[in-house]
Amino acid sequence: MFGAIAALLDNPAEADARLFAQLSAESPELPDWSVAVHRVLAPLLEKNGFTRPIAGRVLEMPFNALALPHKTIVVARSMVEFCREQTHQMAFVLAHELAHIQLGHAGERTRMNALAGLLGTTNMVVGMVSRLLLDRAYSREQEFEADEKAVQFCRQAGYTPGAGAAFMERLRNLDRSTGVGHLLDTHPPLAERVSFLRSVAGG
Repeated sequence: MFGAIAALLDNPAEADARLFAQLSAESPELPDWSVAVHRVLAPLLEKNGFTRPIAGRVLEMPFNALALPHKTIVVARSMVEFCREQTHQMAFVLAHELAHIQLGHAGERTRMNALAGLLGTTNMVVGMVSRLLLDRAYSREQEFEADEKAVQFCRQAGYTPGAGAAFMERLRNLDRSTGVGHLLDTHPPLAERVSFLRSVAGG
């Protein structure tokens, strides 16, 4: 048991693989959707100099997007649907999660969840996955750091820098009954993020 714990704490690739296996067991992956999303992700990786292979995976799970600690960005099918015909906004969503990976936020959060799992559950991996889905919050500072980096990634890849602000504006107009409420509860206020993203994008 302690060997598995050490691997999850010290090896982001190992943690990434285990977390994705658990997520996809609970919420099946949609391979065709993953291929389509990865087409949007590919320019972000290429134009921003990423050499590590990072994949975008679409699962049938509640409205959300999240970064695993090493090489996987997970997006709900409903999030992709929300961005249908809005490729640049989808790029911002992916860029935001990519930023969490590059800035080390995703790895830090995974380590914290692993330690919390030791105290709160006998099945640490399940406990970590539950926290990833139900307690999505990064710190306020990390969310704004990821937003700023995402705008930079989008600009460098040829996506519209203002797409992030437009995406957040659309989220503000969603009724909480659509299932997005939990996502809004664990992030900084959308009005603040819209204002910040506009300033960073120069619009």
